[in-house]
Amino acid sequence: MNLQPIEKRERGTGDILSVHSIFHTIQGEGPFCGTPAVFLRLAGCNLQCPSCDTDYTNNRSTLTLIQIACRILQADTQPWQEGRRHLVVITGGEPFRQELGPLINHLISMGYYVQIETNGTLPPAVDVWYEQDITMREGAYIVLSPKAGKMNLQTLKHACCLKYVGEAGDLAEDDGLPVHALRHPASPRLARPPLGWGRLIYLQPMDAKDETANRENLKAVINSCMAHGYVLQLQVHKIIEME
Repeated sequence: MNLQPIEKRERGTGDILSVHSIFHTIQGEGPFCGTPAVFLRLAGCNLQCPSCDTDYTNNRSTLTLIQIACRILQADTQPWQEGRRHLVVITGGEPFRQELGPLINHLISMGYYVQIETNGTLPPAVDVWYEQDITMREGAYIVLSPKAGKMNLQTLKHACCLKYVGEAGDLAEDDGLPVHALRHPASPRLARPPLGWGRLIYLQPMDAKDETANRENLKAVINSCMAHGYVLQLQVHKIIEME
């Protein structure tokens, strides 16, 4: 059970951010799955999903934009090659709880492309170049994983894809998508893609930390993908035993 406290949106300038951790790994989810990336996990979340399995609260540090950029460079062990961009994933918690515009633009100017993983309830950083064509690998990409009954319309507008987390017994009969996400309450149910949504929709089984339950979750998600055409997403970083 996730007992990490709910934290409100901060109204800072983006020059100083509350950071949980920075590390180099393989991106295990979403459109850049399998790509080596530096993860910037920001501290705090505006929601408290009961089945969230991520620590985003402990051991936080307050860092300046320049300090964050330097630590990302230190963590990035990939050799730089002409014309090849590296990936930075900004996650949480909820990244858009803090002002990210200056950091995202600074990382893009350094030659990175950036993915932001969000629950979709808060507006995106302003004055940022958001790209929806994932083959370009430049600019910033929003991966929106709904956790509530509504999504911020501006965040949805800029998102390159939607990513749902499903649990056996909680997938709706009409569209095969979860009624809830990580057992967080949603009224009347978890937010759905808008009519005419033509971008990718990923469906991922919830990690229940129990082998039997995980098999049932995977089976239910596979059946939904086969019936409705969603893209099956597994947490590859867990399969290969990386953070």
